[in-house]
Amino acid sequence: MNIDLRLLFSDDAEVMRENAIRAMSKFALKKGIISFSGGMPNPETFPIEAISRFAQEILQEEGANALQYGLTLGHTKLIEALCKFMERRQVFGVAPENIIITNGSAQGIDLVGRLFLNPGDAVLFELPSYIGAILSYANFRATLVGVACDEHGVSLEDLKNKIRGLRHEGKPIKLMYTIPNFQNPSGVTLQWERRQPLLDILADEGVLLVEDDPYGEIYFQGVDPASLIPIKAFDKDHNVIYLGTFSKLLAAGLRGAWAVAHPDIIRKMELAKQVGDICGSSLDQRIIYRCLRDNLIDRHVPVIRKFYEARCQAMLAALEKHFPEGTRWNRPRGGLFVLVTLPEGMDSEALLKMALDEYNVSFVSGKPFFVDGQGANTIRLAYSKETAGNIEEGIRRLGELIKKHLCTPHPPLKPAAAR
Repeated sequence: MNIDLRLLFSDDAEVMRENAIRAMSKFALKKGIISFSGGMPNPETFPIEAISRFAQEILQEEGANALQYGLTLGHTKLIEALCKFMERRQVFGVAPENIIITNGSAQGIDLVGRLFLNPGDAVLFELPSYIGAILSYANFRATLVGVACDEHGVSLEDLKNKIRGLRHEGKPIKLMYTIPNFQNPSGVTLQWERRQPLLDILADEGVLLVEDDPYGEIYFQGVDPASLIPIKAFDKDHNVIYLGTFSKLLAAGLRGAWAVAHPDIIRKMELAKQVGDICGSSLDQRIIYRCLRDNLIDRHVPVIRKFYEARCQAMLAALEKHFPEGTRWNRPRGGLFVLVTLPEGMDSEALLKMALDEYNVSFVSGKPFFVDGQGANTIRLAYSKETAGNIEEGIRRLGELIKKHLCTPHPPLKPAAAR
């Protein structure tokens, strides 16, 4: 007799949802598809020769130790190097006891949720925000509350209103999650003048800030790096959990990321990680350490900035050329994404199916990025993967599809069930 698994799955398992980005990642590698879906770094930016050389040196010099289990907290030399790396980001006074190495920043997001969230606890999110964090905290059955944003980032007034409303309902507010620099998916950067006030509002309310900063080093010409200083730099009382990653600066497959927080939080994260993956890759962490030690990142990051700026300009030019009136989009100054808003009434999920089936183009529908149900008429386009020629052609195809349905009296882009 087959066991009915529905009777065995936990309550947490029942609320799990698919990550729309990961669901689309299979199309990124499908032959003939022009993919604007995955926000993955372009392999052309990977410093393969240097990484190969470092790996060989490590195996020759450290042998089996580099292939053995490591410390849960991470490779000691890498942690010490990260203390100095944080100074590069203008975050001073970081000590080894403030850092844990994680298997990608996604693990850092998950570990924070494990430490702080009970079912029903409130987490504040930007509108829109990163799908991975939304799903992670939804899986802990938290109450996800959206905060309005404008072209300068989080609306401080709406943040106060949302906190006031949650307090009135008697809901505990544990965390706010933010991507302050070239946000995924909107591309918006939190205005420098709002960073300290945002932290002050949350601190006064006893709410921790989870600051995810994967794109802060990927800025384009004309951007003042001082405007991208992490909120953690203003944090004198350990009210910010900072998440950093080398996925976009070195290679995503190294899974090199870290968290900076109060030592008590780091200790709890270590305990949670011990029962998760025990430790990260000793070899990968040694490679990343050597990249820092030998200043590879300082030499390599300017190359990455130029690479992605050229791709971004190609996409913006194609959008101007091929997308119809009634559509609008952000103009990123860094990062990997353009967020397009379609005319009201168009449903990007239905549009996506036609884009794949008829035009061989993929993107990510915008609705999953909004915790309040908005965004049905938005799409996220990543310009990181494709060549300039493919970007031009892919945007031309999408523009043709959108125009086709704008000219249809009753465009079949809003399923009846979604009305």
